[in-house]
Amino acid sequence: MPKSALKICVTCVGGILIYDFIKALRDADDYDVHVFGADSDPEAHGRLLCDSFDIVPRADRDPAGWLERMTGLIKTNAIDGVICLSDKEAKIAADNHPIWRDLGVETSVGPKRTAEVMTDKLHLLSALAEHGLDTGGFLPVHSTGEVRKAVEQLGYPGTRVVVKPRRESGSRGVLVCDASRGSFTHFLHNRLCGAGRLEQVIEIAREGGMTFEDCIAVPYWDGPVFDVECLVQGGKVVQTVARRRQLRNIYSPTSTGHIVDMQPSVVNYAHRMCEILGVERAADFDIVLRPDGKPAPFDASPRFSGSVGGGYYAGVNIISQLVRVMFGMPLASFTVRNGVPLRPFRTLTAIPEANADMLL
Repeated sequence: MPKSALKICVTCVGGILIYDFIKALRDADDYDVHVFGADSDPEAHGRLLCDSFDIVPRADRDPAGWLERMTGLIKTNAIDGVICLSDKEAKIAADNHPIWRDLGVETSVGPKRTAEVMTDKLHLLSALAEHGLDTGGFLPVHSTGEVRKAVEQLGYPGTRVVVKPRRESGSRGVLVCDASRGSFTHFLHNRLCGAGRLEQVIEIAREGGMTFEDCIAVPYWDGPVFDVECLVQGGKVVQTVARRRQLRNIYSPTSTGHIVDMQPSVVNYAHRMCEILGVERAADFDIVLRPDGKPAPFDASPRFSGSVGGGYYAGVNIISQLVRVMFGMPLASFTVRNGVPLRPFRTLTAIPEANADMLL
């Protein structure tokens, strides 16, 4: 049987771990792929790994421009499918699914309503709680005054409480109210993220332009954190890879280490989230195991995470499985190797000959 020949556009090819993603995408016996890369950075390092590359506007700053540019690229290059690797892009793709569907294009993203809920932490936790899933508690925050009330309701100063924006990712705006601290500590140098006493947190937020108008407060949970990738077809989870984080800085927006850990309670919790949220195709969940042994959700995305390629080295190519789901192809059979430790490394690799003159 001849292989399917597919043109697939992958967004955010400037991602730090994009090498693993594209390597896994190409590793398939049942399809050939022309990888069309897209990124807002003309120097995105992943462009060297792609067969074609083009520049698009940043989806978070110019969503209409991103959609217009992507639609033009789809038409001009006869692209068959689009895999979105950022929340903003995934939501735009879901919102405008009919436009691309009429062009015969498949995407990695599920229903519009699902993407809306998954990219808003308050809507996410509310939906889970309404269906009886234990989320560990949460409160909406719309002002500085509500911050004070919310953190106290959740146990501050006796316990730590996290305040964060509803619609951000990558630890942006994550502030830990911790009464035991003498001064505010910044966890990341390039974005607002840190811990301090409540009044210090409020002052640092004010200095950083964070107004608390659209935030959520949740308990701070000590415990192992898992990244769980789920692939869903027709409402059924057909592939899962769970990786426990092993990070020097737990707030790092990019993975510096995982170990594959198919913890049953965490995997079952993620599957229940898929069911409640109506997930289709790609999804990523951040889940913590609380001190009482119960899971609680940190975050969710209607896309795979930037470190999804880690599962490839543990025996599960969930990226090629996504392509099969997108195009209605028979699924391959993979068995996860539990306990595989994963670390990111820079490496020399062969690139398409057409890119031989491109430099990093």
